[in-house]
Amino acid sequence: MMWTTWVSRLPLRSGRAHSTVANLRGILNKEIENIKEAGTWKSERIITSKQGPHITVEGKNTGILNFCANNYLGLSSHPEVVQAGLKALEEYGAGLSSVRFICGTQNIHKSLEQKIAQFHQREDAILYISCFDANAGLFEAMLTPEDAVLSDELNHASIIDGIRLCKANKYRYKHMDLEDLETKLKEAQVKQGNPSVIFELEMD
Repeated sequence: MMWTTWVSRLPLRSGRAHSTVANLRGILNKEIENIKEAGTWKSERIITSKQGPHITVEGKNTGILNFCANNYLGLSSHPEVVQAGLKALEEYGAGLSSVRFICGTQNIHKSLEQKIAQFHQREDAILYISCFDANAGLFEAMLTPEDAVLSDELNHASIIDGIRLCKANKYRYKHMDLEDLETKLKEAQVKQGNPSVIFELEMD
């Protein structure tokens, strides 16, 4: 975080700078306590085993079943996937040295993107490190100031942030409320003419 870097680089030679850092720490510590009291503090669970149906948390073999992972098919620990990873490490090393648009794109990226595109019968594909990043970049690339987008208020945070970053006119409707959606659609049609509706598939 930028403020963390800024605080860590403050010169501590003067009493004023030291006082500023101390005051900032006090403010942040108080805010952390408020978050904890509100019950919204989130602590990391330190997993000390490989990912799988059963995991070990903080070195304790408690027989925990992991229902919150995205590793639905168990591929992260599949022997063939592990061996392919080891082979890639030997051939390409660890790390890309830069972002993709500088010097971080390698032939294995393009090969995987081509295979994904062929599998889905599409012209091309692009890899993102996470679904959150994909949604963050999608809307800005597709939507212009002449567009309008209507979003369910309970859409995933990545969708909400992606819409915020784009230049389109934004309308938020109440969750699963078709009357509110209709109202917002009419408002958008008057101003824009051809709005898009964004919703996320939920169990409800």
